[in-house]
Amino acid sequence: MATPAADPPAVDAPVAGPGPGDPQGARPDLTARARAVGAVAWASFLAAGVGTMFFFAFIAPEDLLSAFPQSDRIDRIGVYTLGFFGLWCLSALASALALYVYGQLLGGHGRQDRPGARP
Repeated sequence: MATPAADPPAVDAPVAGPGPGDPQGARPDLTARARAVGAVAWASFLAAGVGTMFFFAFIAPEDLLSAFPQSDRIDRIGVYTLGFFGLWCLSALASALALYVYGQLLGGHGRQDRPGARP
């Protein structure tokens, strides 16, 4: 037996949160640490993607696999995957280190940006 369809909401019904034009959205603002982690993860992801394309444009996976015995080899997709994740970890480490050094130059993770802070 089919269930009856739900009634459509009324046009003037209150909305449960900010509308689509509200720049704040329905979620609370992210902390500075969460924004930094997101920036490091996204930048390193993009760098790993470009680095993987550049690296494997000049080096074939078969050249890397020739050093291993035939029984221990993985396929080409596995080599591409390991290369991407290796470059992602390397670029994430570099991005995090750069963010850390930048925070130290600002005097402890941007504390100078607070109102009333002494230079």
